[in-house]
Amino acid sequence: MKGSKQWLLAVAIVGVGLSSAVGLSHAATTQQTFISTLKSPVKTVANQYKLYPSVMMAQAALESGWGTSQLTLQANNYFGIKGSYNGQSVSMETSEYDANGKLYTTSANFRKYPSAKASMTDNAKLLRNGLSANPTYYSGTWRENAATYAAAANALTGTYATSPQYGASLISLIQQYDLESLDKKASTTTSSSSSAASSSSSAATVEPTVTYATAKYYGASGTQTARLSEKYTGYRAYNHIKGTREKVTKTAWSKLKVGTGQLVYLNMRGVKKDPTTGKKTTWYRVTFSPAKTAKKYWVYGSALTLPTVKYTKGKANVKLSTTSGDYYNHVFNSPYLAKAQGTLGQLTAKTYAADQQAVKTQDGVKSTWYRIGVDKAKYWVAADHTAATLQYDYVTYTKASGTKTLSKSYTKYHAYNHVKKTHFNQKELKWPSQAKAGTKVTFNQIGTKPAYKTTWYRIQFSGSQTNYWVDARALK
Repeated sequence: MKGSKQWLLAVAIVGVGLSSAVGLSHAATTQQTFISTLKSPVKTVANQYKLYPSVMMAQAALESGWGTSQLTLQANNYFGIKGSYNGQSVSMETSEYDANGKLYTTSANFRKYPSAKASMTDNAKLLRNGLSANPTYYSGTWRENAATYAAAANALTGTYATSPQYGASLISLIQQYDLESLDKKASTTTSSSSSAASSSSSAATVEPTVTYATAKYYGASGTQTARLSEKYTGYRAYNHIKGTREKVTKTAWSKLKVGTGQLVYLNMRGVKKDPTTGKKTTWYRVTFSPAKTAKKYWVYGSALTLPTVKYTKGKANVKLSTTSGDYYNHVFNSPYLAKAQGTLGQLTAKTYAADQQAVKTQDGVKSTWYRIGVDKAKYWVAADHTAATLQYDYVTYTKASGTKTLSKSYTKYHAYNHVKKTHFNQKELKWPSQAKAGTKVTFNQIGTKPAYKTTWYRIQFSGSQTNYWVDARALK
């Protein structure tokens, strides 16, 4: 989804061929035909607006499915731009995300252009003029700010498109089809005929290269929040992750009129890797309002007070007694941020094996989550709103005190930290070295499982404060 809701990609990628407006039939065409046909308008427009032709060509190819989308065929719209152009538009189905991050299909009007060049120009104006609330929103794509086409392509990740692989996809197309050649400029000729001849055959001038930090981006679903920490004034708010591109701009906190404890809304996480040291740092893209139009800023993780999560490994069965809600790749609103992987209604089984439990604390409120196995994948479900409950044996406990001795057959049984099958972090304990048949032990609690008519004792060995739960048959 683009940086503005007025600029969205139509998903009706159906049909073959290119629009007759660029001189091609509606028959299937090759990528090279696409490139050679659009080479002239792409270079003209990109150079006019001081953008990279290679990036514009790659975007046009990616967004239009190499010119085969119905939107391109019917409207010369290569970038999925919504609205109308000089009063002309076409209606198409498009996939969009609601406020909860769920994908849905709706109809929308998209601009209809008289030519491919008009589409290129409209998109170039977007990149140059940005959004009404932030004219420099796409400034990372400008040639004066991006030292290489790769930097310009990566600047579109998290701005033009939320896909964390968007820039990488464009770079891959540029390299695969040698689109970098579109960026080359002929060397300046001189009055000498030999110099002119040399100039015409020489390689193009090479753009200077600058090594920036790389960042891997992770999207988020729904409304996930944090608060500005007490240390937030020691950091800054940026339009991009600092150091990942040229001329990243920062905003003073005084202009944002915020303070410690201010609630912020998290919509993306970025992990930056320093090109020299390899050190990784975590950044978050935040807004100060849940509105879709709210201005976005990148802040370093330490500027925020994030929810805390305590993870515990274990083993248990989780029963899902409702189909409402979603399941996620992480605990929702954890420092990792979470993205919905589907609805609980899509999970056909009633019970799933869980291997991790997470207790999240946010603003003093605790919630429990379980990581369940679905086929070969692992997903997180919440115990609070999904009614996901662990399937444990029922036990009644009684305080008691007394002594017992280990039976001759005690080694047939195991010692545990809890009565077996009653807790998530169930652990089997080793019998201590002093354990032998006839060894005297004290007990301080008794547990009874009515369903199985079994009794358990919580015992201690002389000189130790460690508690062991054992089956009564291990004692006499």
